[in-house]
Amino acid sequence: MKTLFEKYSRTFMRHRPDISIPGSPERCISRFVAEDTTGTVWLVEQLKSTQKDWRSIVGELLVRLHQENTLHVHAPATTKNNETVILHEGLPYQITPFIIGTDLPRPEYCADTERGRAIGNFILSLQAAGENIPIPENSTPPLPEYIEDIVGTIKQHRPEMMPRIERVLQHLETFFTEERSIPAALAHGDCHPLNIIWNENEIAGVIDWEFTGKKIALYDAANCIGCVGMEHPNWLINGLIPELVTTIRAGSSIIDVHIHQLIPSIVALRFAWLSEWLRKKDTEMQEQELEYMLLLATSQKEIEGFWERHYSHSIQSHM
Repeated sequence: MKTLFEKYSRTFMRHRPDISIPGSPERCISRFVAEDTTGTVWLVEQLKSTQKDWRSIVGELLVRLHQENTLHVHAPATTKNNETVILHEGLPYQITPFIIGTDLPRPEYCADTERGRAIGNFILSLQAAGENIPIPENSTPPLPEYIEDIVGTIKQHRPEMMPRIERVLQHLETFFTEERSIPAALAHGDCHPLNIIWNENEIAGVIDWEFTGKKIALYDAANCIGCVGMEHPNWLINGLIPELVTTIRAGSSIIDVHIHQLIPSIVALRFAWLSEWLRKKDTEMQEQELEYMLLLATSQKEIEGFWERHYSHSIQSHM
């Protein structure tokens, strides 16, 4: 480990097994926390060989975003040659500042408007920074193509789900037509409260950037709202979510113009979760996910009405 840290011009001091690591452990081979002689704490990740190139690209992006003073972005360590991923004993490694945070109270956090405002401001800051730097091209297909592929899998393996899937798809017809006309912006790609390190109700940092890239401007908000609403549908119209929607509408004319496609974007992104439950053969979560998607699709006008009232009240209170 001493040699690994030296490649980053750091001096290893000790392992920190006393610190638990947030985020998904499936995104690397292994990971642990270590401290250098300056007292800086690092997340050390051993990567799969297939991850090396993309994680290098993401690492370079995070360095650029940090230089642009993007909110809540922590850049990985770099070598003298500005590499963020290096080979150590024949295996790729990356080290990133470990962000100390406080526990996210679930589900109480869903009621917190300050968190909604903070997430909205992060999304806006990220999109603004993306206008000034090269954005990596992610291999993720457009949402209509992605959904078509998942629906094909459902037809083959869970045909009994198709009547409800067809109902959901009916509500996405306009979205499929307009999706390519929604401007693209830099997105985190997996933005939700569990991928945020919190310091009470303020953001200390954002983690798990593997799905970053250029996506429709609604993408990060849609993904986040979908995850929070899954805690309980009542949170779609209370607390964090309405404040998040108000923040991004007020801060982005592009999002404001296309706000009518936000709920369809949420529904479209939930297909990724449905696919995950299919992969894990979790029939209970498959049913729960499908009911949630139907609720979102069939209640769009009602949910948008709550959001509009919250937005109008917020605008009037700041006049």
